[in-house]
Amino acid sequence: MSRFQKEEIAKRKKEKQERKEIAIERAKEFMIKNPTAPRSRVAKYAGVSESVLERWGVELPKPITAKQRMGKSPWRVGHMI
Repeated sequence: MSRFQKEEIAKRKKEKQERKEIAIERAKEFMIKNPTAPRSRVAKYAGVSESVLERWGVELPKPITAKQRMGKSPWRVGHMI
């Protein structure tokens, strides 16, 4: 491997680490700003998937249960009829 290849690999590794730090920072800021936001919205705002954030050690909100999901539905209340 030449010196230039090693430099390119090191450069890409540094860029990847910076993107990781930015995504983690964005996720944490969004959770502080919107504490009731579901995990999918947090991940979408950070620009990565939920599983990636979990793998990186970010503490995500608990998943919404089916009962909580039905409580927010306008069909359940009768406003859509």
